[in-house]
Amino acid sequence: MPDEDRSKREARILPALLFAGVALAIAAGVVGFAAGHYGERTKTVTTQAAPATTTSTTTPSSTNVSPAVAAGAHTFVQFACVECHGPQGRGGVDPAVPALTTVGKTLDAAQLRHIIDHGLGEVANPKQPYMPVWGEVISKTQVSNLVAYLRAGLPAVPDAQPVTVPEGQGAAVAGAALYVRYGCINCHGPNGLGGVANPLSPDKSIPPLSGQDFRHEFNTDAKIAAVIRSGSVIGRAPIVSMPHWGGILSNQQIAELIAYLKTLK
Repeated sequence: MPDEDRSKREARILPALLFAGVALAIAAGVVGFAAGHYGERTKTVTTQAAPATTTSTTTPSSTNVSPAVAAGAHTFVQFACVECHGPQGRGGVDPAVPALTTVGKTLDAAQLRHIIDHGLGEVANPKQPYMPVWGEVISKTQVSNLVAYLRAGLPAVPDAQPVTVPEGQGAAVAGAALYVRYGCINCHGPNGLGGVANPLSPDKSIPPLSGQDFRHEFNTDAKIAAVIRSGSVIGRAPIVSMPHWGGILSNQQIAELIAYLKTLK
């Protein structure tokens, strides 16, 4: 009888053990799948995040830069100072345009402000860049911020970078980016609509680059290219003047600007 009872108990326990073993195997499989699945997801996220980590290590820090200096760096880019004086004012764009890396030490704030407001006079050579008059376009606050940036030694400021010019998307698209990058938009307005005040000029404003009057006066690509290269000064000084871009812009860039202007109203 004891042997018979033991056999009955084993008969009842064996299915339970088999069931538990199967359950454990399934659980182990689920855990293994989850570990592998989420491990793969973790690897994917890490791979995607890698560029951001790299960027953060190469982006200049602005921890010790004041808001005025940071604003000045952005104004330096917005008004295309960077396109003539080079990144962080290091020069090298054109022999006629000086580097600005030492002006903060050699000139005081009043002298810098006067040069920005009144320029340094037009030059006869249409291909030689010159410092134009900015007083009627840039506010006193913006001028003060520029002076602060210059006197701080033109430090690197994150995101104070010129607009990227797209490649392989057509001349007009590139020209639209150049219109912003080289500061045309600051004087001639978005879409070339004009309207920026120029009190000492005959019509009291900077002319638009769109509309029937513009199309009539500049009815060929050659005429538009000529005024871009040689600039324009109409009225008495100090007056907002069209800089000579002939020594800064390439023939291709001028052609791209013209292509963009021809898409306007």
